[in-house]
Amino acid sequence: MTFGQFVKNNVLRDRENYAAYWLSSIFTVVIFFVFSVDRHHPELRADLSVKNMMSYAQAAILIFSLGFLTLSIYTFIKKKRRIYGTLLLMGMSQRQLRRMVFLENLLIGAGAVAAGIVIGLVFGHLTVMMMAKFIHLSEISYVFPLQAIRDTVIGFMAVFAAVSLFQGRRLSRIPVRELISSRENESRNMRFHPVLALFGVSLLAFGYLLTSFDRISGIRFLFEQNESLLRGLVPMIFASVCLGLFLMFREFVFLFLDLIRHRSGRYLQDGNAIWVSGLRDKLKSSAVTMFISTVLLTLAFSSIITFLSIMTSVREDIVAMNPAAILYMSFDGDEEAEENTALIEQTLQENHVDYQAYRYDILEYGENEMHANKLIRAEDYNHQTGSRLAPADGQAIDISGTDPGAEVTVTDTDTLELAGSSEPLLEFNRRNHSYVVSDGTYDAFLSSGKMDIVTAYEYQADDAVQAEEIRAVSRTLSGAFESGYGTPRMYVARIDDIDLQEYEYELLGYVALLFSLIFIVASSSLLYFRLVNDARENLPVSRNLYRFGLSVKQILKIQKRQMRVLFLLPLAFAVLSTLFAMNFLVSIQAASAHIFVRAVMVLVPLILVELGYFFLLNHRFESRLRASLAVE
Repeated sequence: MTFGQFVKNNVLRDRENYAAYWLSSIFTVVIFFVFSVDRHHPELRADLSVKNMMSYAQAAILIFSLGFLTLSIYTFIKKKRRIYGTLLLMGMSQRQLRRMVFLENLLIGAGAVAAGIVIGLVFGHLTVMMMAKFIHLSEISYVFPLQAIRDTVIGFMAVFAAVSLFQGRRLSRIPVRELISSRENESRNMRFHPVLALFGVSLLAFGYLLTSFDRISGIRFLFEQNESLLRGLVPMIFASVCLGLFLMFREFVFLFLDLIRHRSGRYLQDGNAIWVSGLRDKLKSSAVTMFISTVLLTLAFSSIITFLSIMTSVREDIVAMNPAAILYMSFDGDEEAEENTALIEQTLQENHVDYQAYRYDILEYGENEMHANKLIRAEDYNHQTGSRLAPADGQAIDISGTDPGAEVTVTDTDTLELAGSSEPLLEFNRRNHSYVVSDGTYDAFLSSGKMDIVTAYEYQADDAVQAEEIRAVSRTLSGAFESGYGTPRMYVARIDDIDLQEYEYELLGYVALLFSLIFIVASSSLLYFRLVNDARENLPVSRNLYRFGLSVKQILKIQKRQMRVLFLLPLAFAVLSTLFAMNFLVSIQAASAHIFVRAVMVLVPLILVELGYFFLLNHRFESRLRASLAVE
């Protein structure tokens, strides 16, 4: 047998251990390949945002793969230390051992890269078509992705080679005596500390509590008084939750199990002592794996929910910021206002857009348009919004979307009493310090000559139903006249903002979704490897329990209970952490409370998929245990 055949057989005969690792590597290669195809496609790369986003995503995947492969290979090597020690005793040199580890992982890596590229070739153009839809390309050609294949082969083979060389060198430095004498049960020398356990629970509770900082008066006051604390809020939450989760798995779980052992009357009933004591050792050896799986699942769940929520609320948010489908603001010096607005109406008619036009004046005081005080007649506001505001002379109603005070200083010498607040009317960037006043108050300020007159031309239309027609209008008008900063006018087509925001969020959501799938697959792979090893190590124990008189059904029940805790504990904490992450988005007003509805809609199918995966694993391990006990 040649050295190469020996390495190949060593991998193939332990394929159950390597299966999840190999499959998750394939999945990561496929995602990298897809990003590379999008990046190198000549029609897509013309859009710099697509090209840059795909480049950053590729780099992030390689970094993630480096960490994931390092952890996976380290775990494999740790489990096979006795085998490597035996090979060294039988005459294998340190150089051959390093070469063996390198070739083993290179073989797995080459297989994963080859399979990933084949799968990517099948589905790659579908993702190109999806990306073309994001940037509104009606047709896109097929291009064979030679550059993507090159990048994928070079990138991943370099990652596999680097990780394998590092781990091989690390293994060769361990003395043979230590390799041979390494114990199978890696948890025997581990001890838990009750103080750290309680500290972990407190830290996790504190991190979760900070996600509601705006609704707890004491915490809100503390952060409002200290700006540096407010800037560090996100890192503080992340650090508290991560460290708290790690200590929960590493310390608190064992304090909880000890309380069950010493305080619960059911501990010695129905075989509970057997599965709880066995679970204790398994949890010790699985603490790091469970922590990493929880973090990966939390990141995946949070990313999917956040971007789906944002993508589905783009139109609603922009309509709230800009009520008019097309807005034309005419400032002092705009001599072409009538001509330009006539062109807008003509273009709307030519494109068969059903619209309603309305013109009204705004009084402004201040040089900065964003922060100038603005007064609007109650009649104009009520016509636009359907409200029935009726402020008295000398009163103002705040429509800037802020909390009103007792009064407002309109000019250097004139003030108005604030009589409440109502929904904003003006476009988002101009609604600051805007107020509704009576006709008498408006005319008084107009006649004073202290305030400038700005004329607003609003064109109301349904740009959801007539989206293509209004896009055509916007394309026609975009170069028809100058507008914006430095000109006496402002022109805004709401459909342009909606398209831009949807494009950005779709692109980010696309990347976030694929990364979330990588995290879920990686988490499943780590748990699979952990459970495979636990099931393998549990076979001798199960045989002894069978000899002592336990039935097969009782032994299977013990195994299932232990697996259930090992698998579902990370899932439960991931769901809990995700819900608190959504709570934080609500606290900083990045999302509404409706995001919890979307969270449930996303989490339910994801949890069902995870549970289906658990039942498949449990069925497989039960079959193996039945086969093992049948030999007895």
